[in-house]
Amino acid sequence: MNTPSHVPTPDEESQRQQWDRVAAGWQKWWRTIEDAAHCVSERMVELAEVEPGQRVLDIATGIGEPALLAASRVGPAGRVVATDISSRMLDIARERAAMAGLANVEFRQADAGWLDFPDGSFDAILCRWGVTSLPNPPDALATIRRALATDGVFATAVWGTGADSRPLASLATAVARDMFDLPAPPPQAPSLPGSAEGALKQAMIHAGFADVRAEEIRLTLEWASAEACTQYILDVSPDISALFLDRSSGQRAEYRQRLAERLRPYVISDGSVRIPNMTICAAGRR
Repeated sequence: MNTPSHVPTPDEESQRQQWDRVAAGWQKWWRTIEDAAHCVSERMVELAEVEPGQRVLDIATGIGEPALLAASRVGPAGRVVATDISSRMLDIARERAAMAGLANVEFRQADAGWLDFPDGSFDAILCRWGVTSLPNPPDALATIRRALATDGVFATAVWGTGADSRPLASLATAVARDMFDLPAPPPQAPSLPGSAEGALKQAMIHAGFADVRAEEIRLTLEWASAEACTQYILDVSPDISALFLDRSSGQRAEYRQRLAERLRPYVISDGSVRIPNMTICAAGRR
């Protein structure tokens, strides 16, 4: 949970509002997301050596993954705590847990950068696509390590740094920038410089983790049509959703058309869209 002395900054509050805004979109598209991402969750749970009876923390769980997978692995004797900055995301996660009959998972609203658990609280900690978005990943990794029990394992996934890592996100951002003449983001040193795999390993080693290993995982997102794909990005992307808050319906329609044109290389013979992605999974032991 948030530390009692921590007051959310304007940036943190803005981030919370953005994720709350797209929570319904994540609920709408969760099957599309998890059909592709389940292999990542499976591998993270394997790398974290999650076993029956363990205590597991899932940071930035969103609508409940990989927390629900971990809850099914630890069984009734185990316990999973899942945190996220968005209360609306957590409401959906609770619904999914109830539908799955999982009573061994607890959901808490908390900023991933301000976790407050006693040292040694968990046998395993998971964080899928959340670490590199934090203001200070090195500090966050050190906090995560302290929350692990002796010999506990932290497993995470981060996106690669190239455009081929998340092609849809790159295309969606490029179309928005061209359409609205938005300035390119100012050059700055990334929070984890270098290649995603090498930078993540080095950051984990620097935070004190042992036996650090990392690997690439390929996953493919699929939609029935280019129209469905463009609607997906409007529904689930906090940045794109925020951009269109004050835009007209005509501008939204134009954006859909322009993005659909950029998606042509990913359209297959039956009209569906298949976009390959690459992520890095890594794990380290306390």
